[in-house]
Amino acid sequence: MKIGIVVDNELNNDIRVLREIGILKEQGFEIFVLCFGFVTTYKDPVDKIHITRIIIPKKVKDILFFMFNAIPLYEWFWAAKIKKFIIQNDVEYLHVHDLYMSRAAYKGIRKTNFKIPLILDLHENYPYTVRTYNWTKGFLRRLVSRPDEWEKKEPEYLSYADRIIVLSNDFRDVLLNKYHELEEDRFVVLPNVPDLSQPEYQSKGVANNPFKQGFPIIFYYGVIAERRGIFDALRVFTNLIEEGCSVNFLLIGPVDKKDYPLFSQIVESDLLKDHIHYIPWIESKEFPAYLGISDICLAPFHKNPQHESGVANKIYEYMLGGKPLIVSDCLPQQNLVEKNNCGLVFRNMTEFRDAVIKLINNRELRSVLGKNGMDAILREHNMAKVKENLISLYN
Repeated sequence: MKIGIVVDNELNNDIRVLREIGILKEQGFEIFVLCFGFVTTYKDPVDKIHITRIIIPKKVKDILFFMFNAIPLYEWFWAAKIKKFIIQNDVEYLHVHDLYMSRAAYKGIRKTNFKIPLILDLHENYPYTVRTYNWTKGFLRRLVSRPDEWEKKEPEYLSYADRIIVLSNDFRDVLLNKYHELEEDRFVVLPNVPDLSQPEYQSKGVANNPFKQGFPIIFYYGVIAERRGIFDALRVFTNLIEEGCSVNFLLIGPVDKKDYPLFSQIVESDLLKDHIHYIPWIESKEFPAYLGISDICLAPFHKNPQHESGVANKIYEYMLGGKPLIVSDCLPQQNLVEKNNCGLVFRNMTEFRDAVIKLINNRELRSVLGKNGMDAILREHNMAKVKENLISLYN
């Protein structure tokens, strides 16, 4: 069976898409991928798959996408490319990623006159998330990008898909309650759980500890932005240092442009500079080494429709590393942590502060919660346990 996968990004950096490709390849399916290429040379991330890369400057792609709702050149462009991709490769299923690609894929299929099932893979609650992006903020940007239109477009774009993949039962239920014309059997849940067979989850090693003191290390990995709750964490951390608490804070990930001035001001302050270490970027293969020197892992995301669409990949990776969690009360991650007793959930800043103090002062509790999390990943929350949900779409 020939499966066509379409992603409007570079394939090599998309962990979720690569995991799905690996699963489908294991089943003996022939995989064809259509994606962007922002440079001219790539090493194929998966052996024996067929990749068609549309070489385009990333700036051009960003401009076309920015104008999506004003002048739909981006959608017309992808519909034409998808039509050609289907015909050239004799694709039997089309699996496209993200809500905004749905109509382009539908139109591309129609232009071929083939009857091909369309599978839509939702990585996020896009109508909400797009409003949080900096490129949609400000009067002129909002006037052109029109982010609010996605709330109106969502039911239409969902209707084009024969099957819809979501990150969690919670997000599936949100969509079912919102759009009664959608049937429950149209949905498949595929969470961002790790594939334990992959080399990155078998790597060993410990990074050099960047802190001189032997204090417990709180670790945050991912995009650093106000919407991710990082400034809430920094406020709590600042208060604790002022009170003389023995704790350090390790942050790894890119900072949102608009948040960078304030972030730099805080982490470089005289009070915190010896207790905070910031790394802008690491290779994913280095993540386990930094996890190895950490004591507590943090996910302080603001409670909103995007963060309630599923559990972030990093949560499962924290758990696999045997580390206790401190998480905000976004429903999917709250349910995961409470069900498996692998961390503490906070609902306000006072509970956030209390959770940090409780864990930095109790090594035994950290050990118990961390072990519970690791056991939960090995027992239940891994790709081997859920991959049948994906495979069933093609049977």
